[in-house]
Amino acid sequence: MSSSRAVLSGALAVSLLVLSARPGLAKCGDNAGDEQAVINTRKDIETMCHCATSTNHGQFVKCAKGIANGDQQLPKNCKGAVIKCAAHSACGKIAKGGVTCCITGKNGQTKCKISTTDKCAKKGGSVGGTDHMHTSCCSNTHPLTQDSCTASPSGAFVGSEPPPF
Repeated sequence: MSSSRAVLSGALAVSLLVLSARPGLAKCGDNAGDEQAVINTRKDIETMCHCATSTNHGQFVKCAKGIANGDQQLPKNCKGAVIKCAAHSACGKIAKGGVTCCITGKNGQTKCKISTTDKCAKKGGSVGGTDHMHTSCCSNTHPLTQDSCTASPSGAFVGSEPPPF
C-alpha cells in the first residue's frame, strides 16, 4: 500500500509542477507590450465611452468592460487591469463633484481614492483634478505599476498625451 501511495503522491507532485509552468498563467505585465496594450485600450475607452461627459459611473465601467473584452490586441490576462482602471476612476461621477484624491495614510503610503473635493480636503488629501488628465487612479504612463499619486516624484498627478480616462 505505501508504494502505491508514493507513486500517487509523485504523480500528483509532477502534475502540479506541469500545471504551474503553463505560459497561459502569466499575469498582466509579465510580457513585453502588456503595458502599452493597456494604455492603448484605455485610449480607445476614452474615445468611445467619453469619461468627461459620462453621467453614470456604472454605465461607464460597463462600456469600458465591453471594449476591453472585445479588444483583440489586449492580452486576456490584461483585461482585468483595464476594467480596474475604469472602476477606479471618477468617470460618471465628475458632474456630481467626483475627483481623484491622493491621501497619505498613517503608514506613510499614499493611495489614490475617488472622492469629492470637500471630503478629500477633510482627509488631508490632495485633489488631482477633474479634467480628462486626472480622472483615474491608474497612472496614464505606467498603469500596471503605479497609481496616479505615485506616478511622479512630487506626488502630483502627471498627464500623458493623449490621456485616457
